[in-house]
Amino acid sequence: MGTEPAEPGQVPATPGRPTGTAPVHTERPRGEPALVTGVRFGRHATFDRVVIDLDGPAPGHTVRWVDALAQEGSGKPVDLRGRACLAVLLTPADAHTEDGEPTWAGGAAPASLGNVTEAIRAGDFEGRVLIGLAARSREPFRVTAHTRPDRLVIDVAH
Repeated sequence: MGTEPAEPGQVPATPGRPTGTAPVHTERPRGEPALVTGVRFGRHATFDRVVIDLDGPAPGHTVRWVDALAQEGSGKPVDLRGRACLAVLLTPADAHTEDGEPTWAGGAAPASLGNVTEAIRAGDFEGRVLIGLAARSREPFRVTAHTRPDRLVIDVAH
């Protein structure tokens, strides 16, 4: 399933349960990196929604289930404590200011979610931001890019 932008000014209707597990890869032209400004969570009837807020248009992205997650730059393994992990690689993107201060640190998802347990800041290196979405189990997902405001939305079935 590819990424489809919403029409500017429209609020997309809540879709049904995601059905695909294949990796999603979308390339965007290199240019100014988008800035990750935060990650939000929401629960819907059949899926958890993760919203990656951006300052700038959605960057290229690869989203896929992985067996292990390694930090961008160092290659150091991230402890997933046995959980499934949906890796979200954004490029070109940054998650820090020009002064090197993080714009988003990662964190636990609300306990009310059905599958997603945490968003892990696993890398911010040379225009690449890696976010690990820890989950209770590997389930179908979908990815959509939206504008006004700019954000990447990932729905993970539960």
